[in-house]
Amino acid sequence: MSSLSKIYQDVAAQDISLFLYPIGFTDAASICLNGRYAIFLDFSKFPSLRAYTEALAHECGHCATGAMHTVSSPYDLVAKHEYKANRRAFERYLPFEELALAMGRGYTEAWQLAEYYGFPEDFIRAALCYYTQNKGLRFDGFSPKS
Repeated sequence: MSSLSKIYQDVAAQDISLFLYPIGFTDAASICLNGRYAIFLDFSKFPSLRAYTEALAHECGHCATGAMHTVSSPYDLVAKHEYKANRRAFERYLPFEELALAMGRGYTEAWQLAEYYGFPEDFIRAALCYYTQNKGLRFDGFSPKS
């Protein structure tokens, strides 16, 4: 299953409303109103389907974790929420074990993983950094659990 298909399944399962609409001030945003989540995406702002996929995964991360903030929130809160949304997106759509298995099959470069998963290279690099730097995991010598 493609990453985008998995994300769309999550959007449906979490009952998130999805609107493809020109927002004006950004390419993507998520909101929570009365306990319901919605994601707004301006499709014309994305240079590629991969960039759109990354934005949708990130916004799903906001909804799944409840990491919402107002436009006037302090920078430290915004950064905390953005990190939380990215962490969720990495763990859900680029899980460590799947990345390690893909690497074992020969997809060892970020560009190869980007093509394989349908995400931008920068998003792949950020996920790899998250697992190795933040979580202290190693891809070399990984063997899947039986």
